[in-house]
Parts: sequence; C-alpha cells; structure tokens
Amino acid sequence: MSNRYRMRRHARRMRRYGIQPMTIVNPGDPLPETTAVVVARWLWRYRSELAPVYFSLTAALAASLLHRAHPHWWPLILALTVSATLALLLGGQRIGLATVIERIYAATITAAVGGWLATAAVLGPGHRPLPLVLLIGGLALALPWWAHRRRRAKVRVERMLDAWPEIAQAIGLAGSRVMSAVVDVWGWRARFALARGQTIADVIAKLPAIESALGTYRGAARVYPTKDGLANRFELRVLDRDPHADAIPWPGPSVTSIAQPIDLGPFEDATLSPRALPAPPCPVRWRVRIGQERRPERAHGEPGRLP
Repeated sequence: MSNRYRMRRHARRMRRYGIQPMTIVNPGDPLPETTAVVVARWLWRYRSELAPVYFSLTAALAASLLHRAHPHWWPLILALTVSATLALLLGGQRIGLATVIERIYAATITAAVGGWLATAAVLGPGHRPLPLVLLIGGLALALPWWAHRRRRAKVRVERMLDAWPEIAQAIGLAGSRVMSAVVDVWGWRARFALARGQTIADVIAKLPAIESALGTYRGAARVYPTKDGLANRFELRVLDRDPHADAIPWPGPSVTSIAQPIDLGPFEDATLSPRALPAPPCPVRWRVRIGQERRPERAHGEPGRLP
C-alpha cells in the first residue's frame, strides 16, 4: 500500500512540475511480432513433433473432399493403399527406411490411413465412430514416431545447425554455411561450404572452438575434405558416443575360409570394415617324393621354383 501511494504522489509531483511521459521510437528498433507470426514460427520449429497431428488433419480434410466430390473412388483408394503397403515392405530401403521395423511401421501407417480414408470417403469423416477411430489410432501410431531415437537426434542436429551462422561468426568462420546433414548410429555428419579465402586448414585449426561451440566433448569432432575435392568445402563429423572408447567384444569367427573377407569391426560411421587376405599370384602346392628334394609344384602340375 505504501509503495502504491508513493508512486501516485511521485506522479502528481511530476505533473505539477510540468513533466509529461514520453515515448521514444528508434527507427532501428523492429516492431513487435504479432501473435500469428509467433504461432507460425512455433508450429514450424516443432514440425517434427507435430507431424502426426498435421498428417491426421490432412487425412480428415482429404476425406471430406472425397466424400463431397468423389465418394465412388473408394476402390481406387484401397488399390493404391495395398500397392503402397507392399512397396514399402519390399522396397522401403530405397527411400531411406533402412531397418525392417521402420518399413513395417511405414506400411502399417499406410494401410491404416488408406483404410480409414476409403471408409470416410463413402460414409463421411464425421460419421461415427470414424472421428474416434482417427483420434485413438492417430495417437497410437504417433507414439513410435515420438519415441524414435534417430528422429529425435535428427531434430536436435537440425536445431543445432540452424544456429551455425552465429557459431561461425563466433569461431572466426564467418560466411560459411551448412549444405547438408545426415544422422547415423553414433553421431552425425554435415557438409559445409566455406567463404571466399577460407580453407580446410583454417577449419582444422579451429576444431577445439567448433567442439566448444557445438557443446560436445573434447575429441568428438573430425574434419575431412569432401569427395569432390573442392578447396572451399569440408565435412564435419561429430560423435555423440565413441564406439572405440571401450574394447569391442569378439563375437567369434566371422568366416569359414581364408578366401572370405574378415570382419575387423565397425568404423566410426557404423559401417563394417571387412578385409580380405591378399591371394598369391598363382596357386602353389607342395609335392614330396621319397628320395627327392622338396620342391613346389604349380597348380597345373608343372614343377616350379621358389622365388
């Protein structure tokens, strides 16, 4: 109460002395963002988490349009659904679905959405219990999407690389930009384009600063030249977990013949490193006779000499 009374008394005193409140607008100050801009930016930032919601709304809108204009298209929708489901199960690895569980998940979503869309095209999306089925089914199918480790890692890397202009300005690589990024098992890698006059030697010299700016541990980042050989590009690889930090357990022999490549373990990008033993230029076998010296014999039966 005393503070409020003191503020009013101070305001009356200022008006008595002729002091009036003023608002100063600087031409360089930006205008405050509207609510629509804030909401749109939020929806775009969390587009990965909200992808099931967008997909469900799109399916409901498509069902409403089909029910009004083309309700007799439901056999075509079912045929396309069956074809797309089989294509995802048999050839999903060609579009980035590397594991079997990812292909099964994509095929399940396709079959569920296609079946619901065909039914809603005939009966209408508001016909009971189609709205409840869409809500419960969409929530159930969204749980694996939200829990997917590689999706969450990809979102984290994308948000980290969105701040690359500020990071590049802080570490002395101003003008460099991100070209592409890929998330793998133990980390991620990205290709960058350097500004004019910058080389990969400058990037290697600033590698500790890059690790500090990205928030990784020491020794987690590697810098490589790109395969195209351009001097103004480089590839950055960051490990979230070092696969070679501890001893890798030996799973047992991986081959049954010396002619087969031997699995020596994984690289840092999770690819295997098979190595084959070099074969001799010509197969040689030994022949021993009683009373004769031991000489090598070539595969087709002609005696030969040791080098």
